[in-house]
Amino acid sequence: MSILPCFAAFLSRGSSYSQPSLIEELWNYVSDKYFSLDMTQYDNLNMGTGSVVTMRSIVLGLFIGIVIAAAMACYDRNVLGDFVRKVVYEECLSPESAKTLYELGYARSMAVRSSLRRRTKLGRVVHSVERDAYERDVEEARATYIEKHGSDKGFSAPPFKLDIDTAHFYIPDEEHYRAEIRFEKGGSGWRAFLLVLLVSVIGLALVCFLLPDMLRLVDNFIGIMSENDKVI
Repeated sequence: MSILPCFAAFLSRGSSYSQPSLIEELWNYVSDKYFSLDMTQYDNLNMGTGSVVTMRSIVLGLFIGIVIAAAMACYDRNVLGDFVRKVVYEECLSPESAKTLYELGYARSMAVRSSLRRRTKLGRVVHSVERDAYERDVEEARATYIEKHGSDKGFSAPPFKLDIDTAHFYIPDEEHYRAEIRFEKGGSGWRAFLLVLLVSVIGLALVCFLLPDMLRLVDNFIGIMSENDKVI
């Protein structure tokens, strides 16, 4: 059973002929030969149908995980990293020198806008003057509340909504070296991602090709040991 049935189903769905197309035949050949794990024919290993599905899922999951991790690293260090390097290049290293996305040339970058608004990786590195002021006001209000009531139980801060178009962004001077290292571009380009993808595909094919034979050796070894135990 192929470990990549979804793609094959997509190909077959797009065909209006009863006979498989050349692309479908080629895909079925490659899928069955290199991306299939048939491990139900072992005498001594408990490799039932459920285990086969689990094993196949583990192998495919590792492959997908490696590819996703490589893509995220490439995205972070190139797309988001460019914005970090731009902030440092423009010397936006204090609230006084902070600039808007328009001034930095990233007003139309949906990736940067989304990351700053949701305060994900980029939003935790790049500060905004407006958010800093909000957090200071909240801490002052909390301190006043505690002084009056003895604790902050029941204290509720008003929600903060960042106006991404008018907000001013900067990286504190004492943090910009660490930010540049974290989003360093070297070694994480799209070529590196394609290389990781290629190596991962080859590795997946080798695992699917070699794993059944390795399990057969283990199965035979267990059989020999079982026979020896019976003789003893």
